[in-house]
Amino acid sequence: MKTDLAPKYIKSIGNETSILWFQHSNRYVVVSESLLTLIHLFFSAEDSLSYIKTLQDSLHLDVTESKAIYDDISSFIKEANQFSTPDEDLNLRLDIPLPSYTKTYIFGDKTITINFESDILKDLIHPQIAHHAVANQNEGDTVFDIFKTDDDLHLYKDKNLVGSYKTSMFHLLQGRFALELTNEIHHKSIDNWIATFHASTITNGNEAIMIIGDSGNGKSTLSAILMANAFDLLADDFTPLHQDTNLYRYPAAVSIKKGAFETLSPIIKHFDSFEVITNGPKKVNLKYVPPISDFNQSKPFVKCNKVVFVKYDSESPSSLQETSLDNILNTLIPESWVSPEETHALQFINWLKTLQCYELNYSDNDFAISKFKALFNE
Repeated sequence: MKTDLAPKYIKSIGNETSILWFQHSNRYVVVSESLLTLIHLFFSAEDSLSYIKTLQDSLHLDVTESKAIYDDISSFIKEANQFSTPDEDLNLRLDIPLPSYTKTYIFGDKTITINFESDILKDLIHPQIAHHAVANQNEGDTVFDIFKTDDDLHLYKDKNLVGSYKTSMFHLLQGRFALELTNEIHHKSIDNWIATFHASTITNGNEAIMIIGDSGNGKSTLSAILMANAFDLLADDFTPLHQDTNLYRYPAAVSIKKGAFETLSPIIKHFDSFEVITNGPKKVNLKYVPPISDFNQSKPFVKCNKVVFVKYDSESPSSLQETSLDNILNTLIPESWVSPEETHALQFINWLKTLQCYELNYSDNDFAISKFKALFNE
C-alpha cells in the first residue's frame, strides 16, 4: 500500500485508544485499538488482494466482509489525508484605504495601532481590547490595517498582507488577528506556537484550566463568574499553546451575551455601565468584561494539564465527571488552529497525553465554582 499516506505519528492515549497524526493533511484522529490493528494491516499489505486475504485468514471473515472492511479503511485513509489549500495570495498588494477609525493600544512594552476602514470592521476587533486603548496620536510599534474590498476582508501588518477572508468567515480574520497580536505582545512569531484553541482559560497563578464547550454553552459566562470569584482570566475564546507547552495570556475582554447580563450584573463591578455592542451578522447583543488582573503585573504564561468541557442547562442537575480525551478532542480540534510542523505535532500529542479531562454540566453557579476550586486543589 502507499506508505506515504500512513500516519506519521501513532501514540497510545489509554483506554485502548490511540491518536494518529497525518502529516499530509495535518489531521488528528482518535481510533480504537481494533481500528488501529486494521490500519496497521492495511499499510503492511502489498496490495488490496493481499489485505483482503490477510483479513480472511487472521479474522476468519468471508470475502464479502473482508472487501467491505478494505473499502472502509481505504476511504478512511483517503479522507484523513485530505487537506484544504489556502485560497489567499500573500503576494497580493492592494492599495490600503484611508481609515475611518484609528485606535492605539498599549500592552506592556508594546504600542499597537489599528486602522479600521469602517465602523463594522472596528466592532469586530476593538470591543475585545478597548480596555487597552489610549489617547495616543503617535503611530505604534506595529500597525495593522483592516479593510474590505468586494466580499473580502483583508488584514495587513506593517503594510504586508497577513490574510484575506470572505466576509462570511469574519471569525477567521478575528482569529488570525488574535494570533498576530499575541506574537507582538509576547515577542514571538507564528513558528513558536503549537496551537491556538477556541477556549477560555483561567488560572490560580500556579496552574491553568482550559474551558471548552459548544457555542452558547456558557464557557465565557462561566469564565466571568470564576473571574469574579478570585480566579485570574488567562484568555477568553482564544488560548495559545506555546512550544514550551505553556498557555499564554491573551488580554481580551470576556464576551457576554444578553442572556447572562442578569447573572453577572450583581457580581461584576460596573457591569451595568458597560456598553452593549451589537456584533456579527446575527446582530447579537454583547457586553465585554475586561480582565480584572493587570496585564502588566500578571504572569504571561502558565502550565495546563486540565481541560473541562462545560454545558449550562438550567433544567438539568449539576455534575462533574471525568471524560475521555476522545470526547474532548471532538470539540477542541475542529475549532482550533494546530501547527503543521512535525516537531509541533509530536509536542502537541505529548501534551494531550498529559491532560486530565472532565465534563461539567451545571445549572448552579455555586456548584461550578466549588468544583473548579476542587480541581485547583483549593
